Amino acid sequence: MLVDNLKNSLKYLQQKGRYRGARIAYGSRIAGATTLGADVVIEKDCYIFDSTLGDRVQVQEGCSIFRSLLEGQVVIYPRARLSEVRFGSYSYVNEHALMRSVSVGRFTSIGPHFLCGYGDHPSDLVSTSPVFYSTRNQCGTSFADKDYFAEASATGIGHDVWIGTRAFVRDGVNIGHGAIIAAGAVVVKDVPDYAIVGGVPARVIRFRFADEAIKQLLEIEWWNWSEDKLRAAQPMFVRDDVNAFIEWARRV
Repeated sequence: MLVDNLKNSLKYLQQKGRYRGARIAYGSRIAGATTLGADVVIEKDCYIFDSTLGDRVQVQEGCSIFRSLLEGQVVIYPRARLSEVRFGSYSYVNEHALMRSVSVGRFTSIGPHFLCGYGDHPSDLVSTSPVFYSTRNQCGTSFADKDYFAEASATGIGHDVWIGTRAFVRDGVNIGHGAIIAAGAVVVKDVPDYAIVGGVPARVIRFRFADEAIKQLLEIEWWNWSEDKLRAAQPMFVRDDVNAFIEWARRV
């Protein structure tokens, strides 16, 4: 026990030395080719592997965020390699989320117990068991001579997305900018920009704004503004008049 405690303490000190600009709680493990931006906060009992976290990202207690073990090049929204995990600046994920091979935009809020990126099984083959179509030996063995089914696909989550608690997003799904995913939703297909979706399976309930307003917000791309401009715009962000915000953004 004493030896294990010493080893854990040494690993913690090594992490603190490597990621000086981040606040990492004791008991969390940061491994692989992980890059942390300025003022990143990682709470206890987290595991982060081969991930890129932007500035002021917060990962709350008990989250696992890591790349897929499968390699491949896919186009997601925003773009990333299947083996990468990316979090844009000012985004956060609540406790006990499990995320793999996902690219998250800026200013995105993810609720507790979020699940994404844990693979798929075929529904049109005779069996759904990977022992017949995968060489990864999930059961300790395999009858397959090669991989017959793509088990993992990268997932894309846009900017300014809000995902409620206990939501599930299927591999390969793209969630558009400004979308809202209701608590408990099971998302199995792409979500349009600024759509509100919910249910099992999730369906579009409505859009947050009119088509023209959505078009202009996507053109403005406020999530890419400098920190100074964002601070100047803060009074406009808390208004319930999206057109007033758009007019202000067009003037400055």
